[in-house]
Amino acid sequence: MDEILFFKVVILLSTLIFILPVKWKSISGILLHSALAIMTTQWAIEAWSRGSQVVIDLGVPFWGGTPALTIDKLSAFFILIINLVSLTGVVYGSGYLKPYEKKKNAIAMSLHGWAFFLLHASMLHVVMLREGFSFLMAWEVMSMSSFLLVIFHGEHEGNLKTGIKYLVQMHAGFTFLLLGFLWVSQETGVFGFDGLAPYFASHSNWIIFLILFVGFGIKAGFMPLHTWLPHAHPAAPSSVSGVMSGVMIKMGIYGILRVLMDVQQDFLIIGLILLLVSIITGVGGIAYASMQTDLKKLLAYSSIENIGIIGMAIGVAVLGKHLDNSVLTTLALTGALFHILNHALYKSMLFYTAGNVYYAAHTRDMNKLGGIIQFMPVSGGLFLIGALSISAIPPFNGFISEFLIYKSAFQVIGTADFTTSLMILAVVISLVIIGGLSIYSFTKAFGISFLGSARSKLSVKEVPFIMVIPGLISVFFMTFLALEASWAVGQISSMGTLFTHFNYQTTLIYDNLPTLHQISMVNLILLVASGVVYALRKILQRKEIKSGPTWGCGYSAGDARHQYTPTSYANYIRELAGPLVPTQVVYQSIDEKEIFPAPRNFSTKTSDLVEDKMLIQPVENVLGRMSSIGWAQTGKISHYLVYPLVFLLIIVLLTKIGLL
Repeated sequence: MDEILFFKVVILLSTLIFILPVKWKSISGILLHSALAIMTTQWAIEAWSRGSQVVIDLGVPFWGGTPALTIDKLSAFFILIINLVSLTGVVYGSGYLKPYEKKKNAIAMSLHGWAFFLLHASMLHVVMLREGFSFLMAWEVMSMSSFLLVIFHGEHEGNLKTGIKYLVQMHAGFTFLLLGFLWVSQETGVFGFDGLAPYFASHSNWIIFLILFVGFGIKAGFMPLHTWLPHAHPAAPSSVSGVMSGVMIKMGIYGILRVLMDVQQDFLIIGLILLLVSIITGVGGIAYASMQTDLKKLLAYSSIENIGIIGMAIGVAVLGKHLDNSVLTTLALTGALFHILNHALYKSMLFYTAGNVYYAAHTRDMNKLGGIIQFMPVSGGLFLIGALSISAIPPFNGFISEFLIYKSAFQVIGTADFTTSLMILAVVISLVIIGGLSIYSFTKAFGISFLGSARSKLSVKEVPFIMVIPGLISVFFMTFLALEASWAVGQISSMGTLFTHFNYQTTLIYDNLPTLHQISMVNLILLVASGVVYALRKILQRKEIKSGPTWGCGYSAGDARHQYTPTSYANYIRELAGPLVPTQVVYQSIDEKEIFPAPRNFSTKTSDLVEDKMLIQPVENVLGRMSSIGWAQTGKISHYLVYPLVFLLIIVLLTKIGLL
């Protein structure tokens, strides 16, 4: 059986999940995902090792001919990430979804498993297809399958509304991609990515780039195109959230990178667009994350922040091309690519561990959590490692990619002209703000959720081992990247040569490998030292450890209500970011005449300014005006038959007088 036939058979076999017994659905899903991953990983390794494209004819007739799978190093890089995160997701889901096998019927569970497989397969096709029609079909399958996954809890009205909102915005992005490809094909006769290079060679580049950027940016979650993301990620099962945040939103980044490979002019305008949008995305995303009380919603906004970091790095690389500064381009682009990999690992793991919390405590509200690390030490440890990594704190991998981005910026500030130095300085300041707020947000997330005393009556215990395996796999790769940073960066940097118009200099990366090796050695020392301290603590504390209330600095009369809540912890940030992050406070103040105050509740609700002003209010205004034409809805069929006749008469009249 040849490779492509095996590939087709695996995809067709996925439909058998609908007829398999419930007890076999999970294991069959893992086997199907594994077979798909093994086959495509072989293609990716072949393309990577050869350093040239691998072209595989699908042998399936389609519009415009027979599409082929085309795999270069960029495709191979994303294939490896997609396969790794999708496999951890399906393994995690086999444990996370176990309780739902009794709550939901077999068809619902089968549809979920099949949609998860389609999401995996469609993402692989997105990064392997270049022809426009087949690419857009794969893109649409990716959106539809993820929609089915998001509405897994569709019996709840709010979840269904979230899914519909997600689907509408995905189709808006699809429209922009279709418009961009049609525009290019009108001039070049080629529909798809292959038409971009000849178009960019003879036309202004920034207009088409902007159109395609909007289409891909909606999927990636750039602000203000992000409004679906903070709702869809929390609504979906955590196995799905991990994959959506880890790799699916990166399909938008892949599309932007694929377009930039062919951009040949207008680098200043394109770079400024990327930098402006990405700075707003990064700072805005982490500002909103710091205010959340829902653990998964905090992680969702953090994903937006990391998309902003990746976008800033890409924008700096484009700006480096405009300045003909190969140092800026090379280090920034390599940092962006490495950050894509890093974020896929630790963000998927963070969503899995947040899912562990929900699985055990049946809540994502941090106001009801606290003190659970003593009952869930493995999940708590995994979340802590993920929090350190995403905050770019050594000894884990998150520090490496941000180090490359910082290094590219600092090597330019002071040596470039004033305007350029000012723009790069804005990036550096934004990264500093993002880094500080990221530490703040994840200190809050970990401290309030796992440490302290329980804020409500919870009966929790560690989740089944199958649900911590994906996190352990992620930690293994995160540690490997931290300890082998020079090797990993050297491999990733080779993708930069695909950006032929960018003056990418691989030798600049090799010049920085000794520094990265030294960072890896420091990471190793920190890991060993931490392990030694932990082992000594275990040895010296052999007697039984008694647990009790958290020490209150000498004040022992309080209870869990005297601990920080997510809202009070972030109160200082809320005051600073008030205009950006509107917060509604629900509290009835005590009247001066009220001698014996009655019990009161205090709550806050944070809203998304962009969503309110650009989506909700305009829609409500339109719906409000719709009532003014309600007179036409008479309920009489005779009237409804007249309306199209009147419309046709108006068309004929306008045609006669030459207006149509």
